[in-house]
Amino acid sequence: MRIRGGVLSAKAEEMLSVPSEAVDVRVDKWSTPVLNDENRLKLATFATNMRGSVTLANVEGKVLGSWEESLRLAQHADRIGFDAVIPVQRWRGFDGQFNLSARSFEPFTWATALLARTQRIQAFATVQVPLIHPVMAAKMAVTADHVSGGRFGINVVAGWFPEEFAMFGLTQREHEARYAYADEWTTLLKRLWTGDAPADFNGEYIKAVDAFSDPRPLQDPYPVIMNAGTSGPGRDFAATHSDLIFASLQNMETARRQIAEIKQQALASHGREVRVFGRVHIVCRPTEQDARDYFRFVHRDSADVAAIEKLFDKSTANSKSLEVDPEEHGQMIERLAAGRGAMTLIGTPEQVVESLLELTNAGLDGVAISWVNYDEGLQQMEDEILPLMVQAGLRS
Repeated sequence: MRIRGGVLSAKAEEMLSVPSEAVDVRVDKWSTPVLNDENRLKLATFATNMRGSVTLANVEGKVLGSWEESLRLAQHADRIGFDAVIPVQRWRGFDGQFNLSARSFEPFTWATALLARTQRIQAFATVQVPLIHPVMAAKMAVTADHVSGGRFGINVVAGWFPEEFAMFGLTQREHEARYAYADEWTTLLKRLWTGDAPADFNGEYIKAVDAFSDPRPLQDPYPVIMNAGTSGPGRDFAATHSDLIFASLQNMETARRQIAEIKQQALASHGREVRVFGRVHIVCRPTEQDARDYFRFVHRDSADVAAIEKLFDKSTANSKSLEVDPEEHGQMIERLAAGRGAMTLIGTPEQVVESLLELTNAGLDGVAISWVNYDEGLQQMEDEILPLMVQAGLRS
């Protein structure tokens, strides 16, 4: 290093002022949009990374599955105050006439790119745990968390579609074993995010030697974890690990009981407070009759019945989250046609908000929303529904 007249040169002083290590500013994950107390009912968009999203009908306005579209929808949701964007992880479609679900973006890279182009909203990555080792997932998640300044979340799913597993040369495990595997996977993931030194991990399913990950996530102690298990093992896994649990809400009559059971189980078995989200599919028009006519046109008259039947068969055979009586076959097919099992909210903006208020009063903390046309749905939210939600005390 050159010294002029006993004084360091300006360049040398600049070099010495550079920190010797990166300084990470931690973020309390309970301050993030989906967990904080800013809004009584949290709002998320669902499945915009997949062609058709959760509407199995080849109608005008459906999600096309382009990057420009994903970015546009996420930025619109971010601008009007939505709290999260939640993707699905899909590797193949359900065939049928249009095979809409066959085109989708990989959630980790999709979420990271969106986080780099948004300001406040959280972006989740959905991961089928047998397909990605937790050491890899830990590093990918941390990268997204740092890109966003602490706005990343992970949606942990066990997987249920055997043809997708076959693409990776894997055989799907029995139902209880899937959640035993997911428990090990998530336990190691959290150790990698919080551990101070390399350590071995010797589970029944997962092994890791001298495992270590640096840097840590920005969220303290680690990013928001979400899960949608509704079977017995699925609920126990969620109660153990998740901050946010999806409830498969059937109707208004049973919603309060379902939500209470999920929260009570987490508190009683693990001493943990969790947030509960539901999925809703909104069809909103100026009059209730207009909404019902459009619902019938899309989800009955235009439905890709062959794809819906395959989704039903695969779900009932491989997912305990969708157990139905054979006599309810027709009713379940109709539910899958409208948002793939989401609770449908059909009517005017006032009726939609009334239903959302009822769900909130039943204990629901947030909703992941799907529409047939997301551009139209987000504009309806901005212009009509969100102002009514503010008046109802659901949004600040």
